[in-house]
Amino acid sequence: MNRKLKKNVQGKANVDGAGVHLLNVLTRETMYDSDPLLLLDAFDSTNYEDYKAGFPMHPHRGIETISYVYQGIMVHKDSLGNEDAVKTGGVQWMTSGSGIFHEEMMPEVDRLFGVQLWLNLPKKYKWVKPEYKNIASEDIKEIDFGGGYLRLLAGSYKAYKGYQAKYLPVSYYDVHIKPNKSFDLDINEDDSITLFSLIGDVYVDDKKLPNFNAGLTELGGDKLFLENKSDQEISVLVFISKRIDEPIAWTPGPIVMNTQEELDQAYREVKEGTFIKDKIDMHK
Repeated sequence: MNRKLKKNVQGKANVDGAGVHLLNVLTRETMYDSDPLLLLDAFDSTNYEDYKAGFPMHPHRGIETISYVYQGIMVHKDSLGNEDAVKTGGVQWMTSGSGIFHEEMMPEVDRLFGVQLWLNLPKKYKWVKPEYKNIASEDIKEIDFGGGYLRLLAGSYKAYKGYQAKYLPVSYYDVHIKPNKSFDLDINEDDSITLFSLIGDVYVDDKKLPNFNAGLTELGGDKLFLENKSDQEISVLVFISKRIDEPIAWTPGPIVMNTQEELDQAYREVKEGTFIKDKIDMHK
């Protein structure tokens, strides 16, 4: 049986960071429906003024941030000492765990286009050591499936393996479907699947998911069927994991825990300067 769409989520224009214009798609309003995904922000701009202020240094705890830079450059710096640039076609995967400070700045480019996800960490992994991984475009497999090709951003697809998430089973695809072609995938009935129509409209078991909308799917169904009914190639992001089904404590901000007490403690530590639990040894 094909997986069904439960809800289409249209994003809302917003300004975040120090003045970055973006689209908030998945938010606190959808966090239980999209479990384990908490947030999906999309950005697409040819105007440097929309993003030049970037996201100055700020804290995260309890989540993983996953940025797919479809086009452009995102420069990352963090309290672990990492500093590098994620470029067109690449993915930035950051595990905040027990706590990290980082910044994301975007130099001027012809077009800045992509998506950032926040992936919740289960309670037992909230305090893991922070990590950062830059997955360069040239390290991402592109797999032909007849009706198009799939970029394996993370996880696995058939016999192919990409970057493996440590704490949740995750497969993350950028599926390009040729005009009037389709893509189908065998899935498990308990897979939590979230879709994002990155370029063009996609049909999910004959139900339309418009461009730049997220699609939340029902549990059940052992096949995902996506169809392009247009005369242009489309791209749809497919995120597959398992529901956590734990309480979520998240006020507007970059920290996500299980209880309000844990959340209050985290913000108190930020103010007191005791937030970072894992530091690098600069003398190594």
